[in-house]
Amino acid sequence: MSQKAAMNLSALSSLPVWAQASRRSNSPGVLTTANLPGGLVTFLLGSRVAEVASETTEVVHLCVQNGKDFAQRKLQLDVKFPGDAQEAPAPFEEILVASGARALALFSPSCCAVVALSELSAKLETRLEKSEALVVSPRPGQKLVKVAWHPMSDAHLGVLFSDGSWSLLNLALSLDEPEVHFPAPLMGAEISVDFQFLAPNEDGRGETPEDLWLSMTVVFLAASGRISYRNPVLPSAAVLSRRSCEALQLALAQAASSDDFAAQLAGQLQTSQVEEVLLLRHRHHLHGGAQPFSLSSTGLLEQVVEEAVSVSSERSSSSFCSLQVCCSSPLLVIARAARRGNVELLALEAAIGPYGAQGAVAARVLEEIDLMCNKSTPDEFVRLESLGDRSGLIVHTRSLLASIDVSLSAGGLATVTTLAETRSNDMDFASWSRVDQGVGLLLRMERSSKDAKPRATVNPSKSFLTLIELPKKAAAEKASSYGHMSKLSPSSLHLLEQPLSSSKATSVAPAELAKRVAALRSGIASLQCRQDFLKHLAEKSFPARAEVLKQELQLETSTLRRRAADSAQRAQALQLRQAELVQRQAALVKALSAASEARQLEELSGAALPKLYAQLYELRRAAELLRSSQQALAIPEVIRPKNRQLMLAQN
Repeated sequence: MSQKAAMNLSALSSLPVWAQASRRSNSPGVLTTANLPGGLVTFLLGSRVAEVASETTEVVHLCVQNGKDFAQRKLQLDVKFPGDAQEAPAPFEEILVASGARALALFSPSCCAVVALSELSAKLETRLEKSEALVVSPRPGQKLVKVAWHPMSDAHLGVLFSDGSWSLLNLALSLDEPEVHFPAPLMGAEISVDFQFLAPNEDGRGETPEDLWLSMTVVFLAASGRISYRNPVLPSAAVLSRRSCEALQLALAQAASSDDFAAQLAGQLQTSQVEEVLLLRHRHHLHGGAQPFSLSSTGLLEQVVEEAVSVSSERSSSSFCSLQVCCSSPLLVIARAARRGNVELLALEAAIGPYGAQGAVAARVLEEIDLMCNKSTPDEFVRLESLGDRSGLIVHTRSLLASIDVSLSAGGLATVTTLAETRSNDMDFASWSRVDQGVGLLLRMERSSKDAKPRATVNPSKSFLTLIELPKKAAAEKASSYGHMSKLSPSSLHLLEQPLSSSKATSVAPAELAKRVAALRSGIASLQCRQDFLKHLAEKSFPARAEVLKQELQLETSTLRRRAADSAQRAQALQLRQAELVQRQAALVKALSAASEARQLEELSGAALPKLYAQLYELRRAAELLRSSQQALAIPEVIRPKNRQLMLAQN
């Protein structure tokens, strides 16, 4: 494997694409990057060159950098809209590069333009390429909600429509008839607003049967927050490594006992060696013609993730818009974002398996994160992007760019780091793209003063291209995400377009039988290695870890017991102190009562007592006078004259 030349990302500001992005223009402000073995490729959507009733001419600027070498190219696309279109659609909002960087898609709600890419190299001279784009348009009365390339094929595009239906298109065969189609739901409240292919990790891991089954799963998000998934969704032509192909076949064989669709799919797989990779093909789809394709079997039926907690009133009023898988080990953690800027992390309590092999998968909300976005931003735009090592995600809004590090093994669950933020209503974060070595490109644009919309389409607006450094743990290599598809040479891409042979022979050739036996033996060898590894864990690693945990538990128990004894002593001291305080309170109340009574007596003796004595004296004199008058009245009349005579004699 050739070593990729180091890229001087600090010198990006000197490249022509930087000057092209940082200027005043009518550009819609759409940018993305692809880190390929041939170098770092930057795609920038320019302004429309021409526009008529049903046809436009778009320009995409490409800049390929490999070390000190760089080359600039210009791709001119003629987009012709089918049907009776009276006017051209709105500007394209997103650039999507296929898994192997062999195709490019421009997305807008009214259509999706797809064009094939030639070889990208920094050694090529600057040139202008003209081509006519393939146009994927919605049905009448519908709009496109999201499109995404399948991670196993550069010819298959997943399309979500506004009515909630979903299709997997094979662009090499038909733009209207899908290979796989899921109809719109019957309930309007459960219409999907986002979907996600669960691609393997970008760091090269994820080649076990469980990971490959996960890579054949499509997850959907409704505006109410309802999460559902369907599997196995496998393109008719997929490019995989040998280990991944063996793991995929083993995953389908394991699911065949409970999933009829997986059993039929496993019986029709055909593999062929193409250069350094394997081409995996089957005919069990709407274009296959081997047998009628139906969703009535157990496979591809919708499975709903049931939340273990009741939905709060605040969450029920939220309108979710974006979905992303941010962690796959030891638990599958799915992040969903609301238009208000809230991000919820949900952990699935069981692995995603085939339909019928298990009941409904339960999930629990681990954490709710409020990003505190600028509420004055008129465009409620929230987009989640996964990091390559499945350890977190990037949150991109019109006013905020932040990274969320999710670590279930560490003490903290989620760590939010603000990468860029603006509180001004005159500036928007129009586009963001992650590059390798822990950096990314952020395209900021001024809003038009006329309509204050994020994308300037009438008046020229100033744009700024900024290099953003990601946290160290989020600095995942992006090159491996284009590993298997990028190993195909352009001369081998026609194999993706060839239909499978419809041979009716029932006998198996000896060479094919030997190949199957070799694949089975390699799968058994892989299982033996895994068995030895699990045996090592069960006999040595887990007991040692359990002993360490037991010692830690004993230490923590002794510490807790010591703390409990100290707490009991403190409680007893507090009780004694409380009894003493009660006694002191009673003595204080008694003293205060005596003092109050003495003070009342003093007031009584100083003012009211003399008056009382005077009144008593008057009452006593009055009583004596009354007594004297009563005694005088009680003397008889016989005695009175004698007393007069005696008195007269004396006189």
